[in-house]
Formats: sequence, C-alpha cells, structure tokens
Amino acid sequence: MEGGKTMNEATRERVHTHVQAVMNRLIEKRTILEPFLEHQIAERNPFGFSVVPTEVWKGAKFERSFVTVLGQGIFEQLGKIIAEGAGAIAANQYDKDLRLNTFQVDTIGDIISNQRARLRKGEIRQAPDLTQELANLANLQTNRYQDISIKSDLYIRRPDGTEEYYSFKTVKPNLDQTAEAKKNLLMLRAGDSNCKAYFALPYNPAGEGNAYTLAGHSIPKKLFNMEDKEYVLIGGDLWNKIGNDENTYNELINIFQEIGQRSKERIRTEYFDL
Repeated sequence: MEGGKTMNEATRERVHTHVQAVMNRLIEKRTILEPFLEHQIAERNPFGFSVVPTEVWKGAKFERSFVTVLGQGIFEQLGKIIAEGAGAIAANQYDKDLRLNTFQVDTIGDIISNQRARLRKGEIRQAPDLTQELANLANLQTNRYQDISIKSDLYIRRPDGTEEYYSFKTVKPNLDQTAEAKKNLLMLRAGDSNCKAYFALPYNPAGEGNAYTLAGHSIPKKLFNMEDKEYVLIGGDLWNKIGNDENTYNELINIFQEIGQRSKERIRTEYFDL
C-alpha cells in the first residue's frame, strides 16, 4: 500500500453527509411514504403470519430496504468521494473506449462461457489464474479489431497518471453479476495493460480478515481467485486501496458508527414504536 494521509476533515464530512442523507431518506420511506402494513403480511403470507411475530416481518422489510439502498450505488459513490479526498480524479459510471483485436474479444467470450458451463455442471477445479489468462490474451494477434466500450462503477485517475477501474458487486453476487465483472476486467486489462481493473466487494461476508470462501458462497471463486488481490479487492483491502491509506476502511466504519448512534434510535422509535 502506498503511503498517504488519513481521511481529511473535508472528506469525512462529505462521507458523513452522504450516508446521513441516505439513512434519512430510508427512514422517511419506511415510516411515512411506504409504511409497514401488518394486514398485507396477513393477506400475502397467512401461514407465516400465523406463527411468526409481526416484529420479524417488520424487521425483515426494513432490512430488505436497507440492502437495496446500499446496492443502488451508495458504495461506489462513497468510493468517488474518498478517492477525490485522496487527491485523485474520480467518476462513477465511467465509460472507457477500447480497441481489442477480434481474437481477444472472442477468447474472452470463450473464457467466460466455459467457466460458466463448468460452474453449472458442478465441476471441481482450481481457481482461475487471471494473470495467465491475460498473458494468453496478450499473445493473440490479428489485423482485425473491434471497438468496445466498458462502463465501470468507479474510475480513479491517480496524480501519477495510474488509472483504476472498479466493478462493485453485492458481497454475494450471482453468476451473471460475477461473469459481467470478469468480462469487463479482462477487456479493460487486455485493452490497456497499464491500467488496473478490480472486482470489488464492499465488505467481507465471512468477516474482515477471514477467507471469503468461509462465507459459504461458491459462485465467485469459479471465475476468480478470491484471494488474489491483484484482481479482487474485498472490504478493508478495497477501501484502503481507494483511499490510498491503510486506515481508510476503519475510518469509514467509524463514520457509519457515528451516524448509527442517531439512526438506530430513530429506527427504534419511528419505525418499531419502541
């Protein structure tokens, strides 16, 4: 990890304001705009409603809303704020135009198709070696080319000119999401060997510091080596890379905890009527 300053006060304030606004909108939606209606659960799931306390259904509805909100660009937007605070140029939903030869484009398609097929068949094999896959792509030559455009959830250009592309996914992505991330990563790195492209998961569902595979979700490891930080960044590794500082992840967690002191109380009183 390169050296750098910890998150400055202006960046902390931008992150705090962004997350606070998200929580305010979520609480308003669940308590005012689209409140929990007990009779709907009774109508739509009469068996479950009969044996499970209302509090469980109510809590589950809030959790689904919260997870949905986080998945609608919140993490990638925080990435932009943090990268800018570290002195970089950053953008969300960034389009990169590339030119690859047709052999490379076809081979990338074959790599993804073959790995998807093996996953569906339940075949056991070693984790993919993306370094070798990229080396093979670099050796493919033809005078026929194809122009393509890749959209990245987060783009970062560092002061030294280094370019980074991040594909943010849910922490337990499905096969389509994982395949899309790998295809984009191979396209970007094959089209520009000087760039860095990453499969980005905002936190580790197995717990920070643990192997991702302990979370019991096997899909990503069929297309990625989930321990290879050259291509896969999870939790602390991701946020510390974006912030260019080893303390970024902990500082981000601290900001969420600060906001939680108020948001938890509001949810208890305004949503659960406790």
